[in-house]
Amino acid sequence: MNDPTMAVATPAETPAGSIYDIGYRRYEGPRLGRAHAVRSMFSYSLRSAYGIGRGTRAKIAPLLLLTLAAIPAIAILAALALLRQFPGGEAFEEELPIRYDTYFGTITTFLILFCAAQAPELFGRDQRHSLLALYFARALRRTDYALARIGGLVAALLIFLLVPQAILFLGRVLLSADVLDGVAGELPALAPLLGQAALAALLLGGLSMAVSAFTPRRAYAVAGIIALFIIPSIVAGVVVGLGSRDVGRWLVLLSPTSILDGTNAFLFDTPLGGSFEGIALGLPDVAYFAAAAVGIVGSIAISIRRLARLTA
Repeated sequence: MNDPTMAVATPAETPAGSIYDIGYRRYEGPRLGRAHAVRSMFSYSLRSAYGIGRGTRAKIAPLLLLTLAAIPAIAILAALALLRQFPGGEAFEEELPIRYDTYFGTITTFLILFCAAQAPELFGRDQRHSLLALYFARALRRTDYALARIGGLVAALLIFLLVPQAILFLGRVLLSADVLDGVAGELPALAPLLGQAALAALLLGGLSMAVSAFTPRRAYAVAGIIALFIIPSIVAGVVVGLGSRDVGRWLVLLSPTSILDGTNAFLFDTPLGGSFEGIALGLPDVAYFAAAAVGIVGSIAISIRRLARLTA
């Protein structure tokens, strides 16, 4: 017989699951599409190159290098202001070592360090954290990603190159007795200045990103970028020193910085200077521009190919 004192379990007292009808709703908001994704990646890359939107430590290197690149312009403006206090001081302005045509050579070291510091962050960080699959799951294609990243670094390098030149340009205009005459006097330098800045940003930015695409390790990418920009010029100098002047003259075209020295000399119509003065004499001007074009197009193609193989 059943004991009436024993409690009888009821269905209400037994553990039971609950079903919630959350419902599945399709996204009905605006779809911004591929073009917006590319613009967003470009903008994010540009801001990241200067540490904007990141921690304080990420801002130190790019802003410090930009400040160092601008110091020569500020210093030369101070010298110009001092010279113009004395009668006949204007005659010495052309003898000053820092001008529009020499500024690229003056800040080349800072420019290389900027590339070595920032390019690995744009490509390598996404590889280290396995974020590429997330990017490509959206409207962004592999080619779009590569071009937007490279474009972001190129734009950052343009800022790096043009900010000091803008300081120099505005300072020279404001130091002139008549501002309109000052603008008219400085305008002829504007076209070669912009052309050289564009070539330098495209070539150095493209090559830096091509190196960074091959390794997620920051240290390896930094070493590779610095080696790419420095070793070819050393090799050319050694070959010339061994007596093979004709061979060494053409090896100059393997050095990105020497290529840009050649384009700079042509655009500003000045003699070829730097460490290769005398070595590269006799090379046609078109050789420097052809080498720059090959470097720009080749580096971009290598980056795109590398990313396509990484995510295949």
